Amino acid sequence: HVDLEKIADAALHARSIIRELLLFARQGKPGSARVNLNVMIMDELHLFESLCGKSDVELKRIVDPDLPEITGNKSQIRQVISNLMVNALQAMPEGGVLTLQTSFDDSCVHLRVDDTGTGMSEEVKESIFLPFFTTKDVDQGTGLGLSVAHGIVSSHGGEIHVESEKGKGSCFCVSLPLRPKQTSREEPF
Repeated sequence: HVDLEKIADAALHARSIIRELLLFARQGKPGSARVNLNVMIMDELHLFESLCGKSDVELKRIVDPDLPEITGNKSQIRQVISNLMVNALQAMPEGGVLTLQTSFDDSCVHLRVDDTGTGMSEEVKESIFLPFFTTKDVDQGTGLGLSVAHGIVSSHGGEIHVESEKGKGSCFCVSLPLRPKQTSREEPF
């Protein structure tokens, strides 16, 4: 029975790695849909509420009610939000506060994901968006989550930055353009 459990665990772990690899490989021009980040955050929060409760993490939401929609791929943007939330939760093994905040300016909508977790050293901060880079144990992550998020944000013409200090938590800031950037070679969304 113990061997079967180990085989089942290994198979599930392999499946999660393959899913992330497929996402990583598929990063390309996103499909067109009107996307409201506030609505997507609400959808993701429902999935994460019980997980946060079990992890002794308080979930806070500060959304701009007038946030405009953007054009993008819904499943990919959902993946970015999910990956950033998972990352924040894993950075708070002793519990803490996870805050999601939306805002906008003339050209972009912004998503901030703040945690009160362990924070990162400068060396780690410089490598976190590289594929397969991870500070976690081999059975806890693939090192693709933040790389996938970075690729998706880039494919939408946006930017992702991190602010972090060891022992003081981290803040991931995502900016996505209100209007998709097109070049003469690309088909419009």
